[in-house]
Amino acid sequence: MDEIEHKKVQKASPDREEIRSLAEKIRPVIERVAEKNGWELNPVKDIADSVIEGLARNQILRGKRYCPCRLPSGNEEFDKQYICPCRPSHGDVERDGHCHCYLYMKKV
Repeated sequence: MDEIEHKKVQKASPDREEIRSLAEKIRPVIERVAEKNGWELNPVKDIADSVIEGLARNQILRGKRYCPCRLPSGNEEFDKQYICPCRPSHGDVERDGHCHCYLYMKKV
């Protein structure tokens, strides 16, 4: 990616209030995803909040709710697999009891 393309993709960092505001809107969606899959959100609120804020930040900066634990490559087709809930999360939760970000947890 050359410098001009990089500047098109690179946006100014959002401020904390903008991230938190969007995170509040994202949380109910994330909760529905967890419920639909038979999961729950991490009971440690600080962890869940931090990951949801990471999703909000990626939504603002990259236009999609990419998993904040994975670095998008810039290849939109490839990166689709990392939109929350990312494709690996289903196997991760089943195998490890949690997704890579520790947002989604297997219900006990």
